[in-house]
Amino acid sequence: MYLECILVFKSYKPLKLEKGMFFITYSMGVNVIRQITEIPKDMDEFVSINGYPVEPFIIDAGNPNLHNGTILATPDQIGWFDEGDHSDELSDITVKNINDILEHYDGWVDLEMVETEEGGEYVPVLYNNKVTIRFPQEPYDDDTDEDADDEYDEDKGLYNEIY
Repeated sequence: MYLECILVFKSYKPLKLEKGMFFITYSMGVNVIRQITEIPKDMDEFVSINGYPVEPFIIDAGNPNLHNGTILATPDQIGWFDEGDHSDELSDITVKNINDILEHYDGWVDLEMVETEEGGEYVPVLYNNKVTIRFPQEPYDDDTDEDADDEYDEDKGLYNEIY
């Protein structure tokens, strides 16, 4: 079973920069994750331009007014991506997957969960100590008007009204 959670990022101050670290930037109204592939020569200059690195966490948002979210997956546990019903295989999560989640779903993801034996509580399913996430699935809405005047433009990710 998949339950809706949110992918968030927390910055930290490292002792040194390493390949693979994530950095977040804000570009054209969207947060974008970049991953360094080479260690910069001047760490202080790089950090002054790009900020400190960030780590991903998956949380159950809880009540946003109470700030009582629960961490469901730590950075070292985020690893598998489920492409959807068209594929039975899991793949390693990529920076592109993360950026698609941020751009198109505002950080919301579906996290594979299982109910505990005590019942009523759900915990993440771990395969090789990593959780599985996928893009949020649209809930079925039988009130949907099939003749609606809105069209979804996948290229822009926006609804364009037809008058």
